[in-house]
Amino acid sequence: MITIRKATTADIDTLREVGCQTYREHFSTLWSPTGMHGFLEQDFSSNALRKSLDLPGRHAWFMALDQQGNAVGYAKVNWAVPAPLTGEVGAELQKIYLLKSAAALGYGKQLLWFVRDEVARRGEQLLWLDVLKTNANAQGFYEAFGFRRMGEIPFSTDLVDIGMVVMGLQPKQQAQR
Repeated sequence: MITIRKATTADIDTLREVGCQTYREHFSTLWSPTGMHGFLEQDFSSNALRKSLDLPGRHAWFMALDQQGNAVGYAKVNWAVPAPLTGEVGAELQKIYLLKSAAALGYGKQLLWFVRDEVARRGEQLLWLDVLKTNANAQGFYEAFGFRRMGEIPFSTDLVDIGMVVMGLQPKQQAQR
């Protein structure tokens, strides 16, 4: 069981640490060291995190904490964003990551349920995300949760052209567990 709470500017150092660690754990093979550093500075620098946390009407960060209160993951949601391909406005689940040491414990489902419930409470009609085309496990996880494939969009790193699958969920229809 994890505790999930909304992140604040007091969490910047923890978000930076866990964000960089999870991204490296999951995606280091897709980037050169220089490219990875640039991406992490763009998304997880203290300044970037502060700007994002200072706009609660546009973004929300949620921290996942284990029984000891240690951060094991996080999610970032962008509110009222048009989905690629359809233009339908909804909440974008931009990031949802757990440390590899916290994998396979049910935490991902708990965090996704929490996000879905927050999205439904806000009245968003769609929760959408994109996931690497090559990440069949993640696609299966989202499909089992009720997400449906909407199409594909391009995505590249400094090493590879890989592409993304866009998936969407109607949160109010999925609010029962």
